[in-house]
Amino acid sequence: MLRASAEAKNISVNLAATIDSNLDSGVEHGDVLLRFTDAVCGPDNSALGPARTALLECMGSAGLVEAAAIAANFSTNDRAANAIGIPLEGVFLAGSEGYRKELGIDDYPSARNTPDR
Repeated sequence: MLRASAEAKNISVNLAATIDSNLDSGVEHGDVLLRFTDAVCGPDNSALGPARTALLECMGSAGLVEAAAIAANFSTNDRAANAIGIPLEGVFLAGSEGYRKELGIDDYPSARNTPDR
């Protein structure tokens, strides 16, 4: 989505910055936005408060709300993909074997969407 929206606005972005915080994304306030998304998606719940504050200070309340809505939309996309029956990608399949078995996730009806599990 980032690539497509950047192309539509004729903005050059560096997608590698999404995985390497030392790189400049080319997106205005990209460093603060990436910090926020890392906090939203990451395991450290204590990182979310400071990331929200930084985003609020940098982009204002409208920017914070917009970024939070986009992050929530991505979460919704994952849930929708599961409900539709899109298979789990191999890299995620291999890395989740232990906890899928422990939690009984392979017994969920949607697990049949992923062959070779």
